[in-house]
Amino acid sequence: MTKSVVIELQELASSGTNDIGDVLRKALMVATKLGLAEFRQWVLAELNGYTGEFREHIPDYRIIHGELKAYNPMRGLIPLQVPHQMHDLLSEIRVSESVHSLEQLLDNENTGTVVYDFTREQEQLLMSMQRDYVQFRPTRSVGVNRVAAILSAVRTTILDWALALEADGILGEGILFSEREKQAAMHNINIQNFQGVLGNIDGGSSVTQTNSQKIVAADFSSLERHLTENGVGEEDVKELGRALNHDPIPQSTTQFGPKVSAWIGKMVGKAATGGWDISIATAGGFLANALSKYYGLS
Repeated sequence: MTKSVVIELQELASSGTNDIGDVLRKALMVATKLGLAEFRQWVLAELNGYTGEFREHIPDYRIIHGELKAYNPMRGLIPLQVPHQMHDLLSEIRVSESVHSLEQLLDNENTGTVVYDFTREQEQLLMSMQRDYVQFRPTRSVGVNRVAAILSAVRTTILDWALALEADGILGEGILFSEREKQAAMHNINIQNFQGVLGNIDGGSSVTQTNSQKIVAADFSSLERHLTENGVGEEDVKELGRALNHDPIPQSTTQFGPKVSAWIGKMVGKAATGGWDISIATAGGFLANALSKYYGLS
């Protein structure tokens, strides 16, 4: 009798010595032949990375937390202090790389830690909040064991899925499945059985940034209109106006004045606690972009 591809998949997934890419490609074949589109989508995202639209649907096991650090040219990585209410969200790392990239990262890492840099907009925000004369570039470091745990979670999910197929009598003959098995898979094996595999498909709140082109340099009314259109409260906008009048005009987008920087920190804190309907990752870039246009820096 020809060996079942589902049993082969179980054997591949249950052994930590088998290449995770081979395990996923076998799972891709099974999911495709059974017509399980959502699980196939997840497998492809793991193989190719969470890019494009998939970046918004990163699974829970790929969301980890690192230590907040800053690059000091004399001392290397040093601790980075941020407001308490911002810490958890700023330390959050959404790991989007393919499993192959993660494997290479682990193979090439000799220090026991991996560094995940912020986006340019997030860097600008965090550097503008630093009070020291010298501003250090922020980043995050995480132990390689946390990255290895992601690969382990992928392997376990596939094994769990393959065992569920067997429990429902879906084994196949070789690499072929009967119509009965396909129907059983469509009705009984769905993505909800594997919570967190595709993450939150609702995506969450975001801010449309195309309106930033409407901001005219040194025209506070245009900045005010842009901010209120994107959910910033009237009192917060007035507070920003006072801060802009107090602070000197910055020479770069990484050196906003003390009161403007404090206002940015307050708004990011609101995003973190739900006081402003915008994600923490979007808040920093949105505000830095808007203020840069107001100051005529971009």
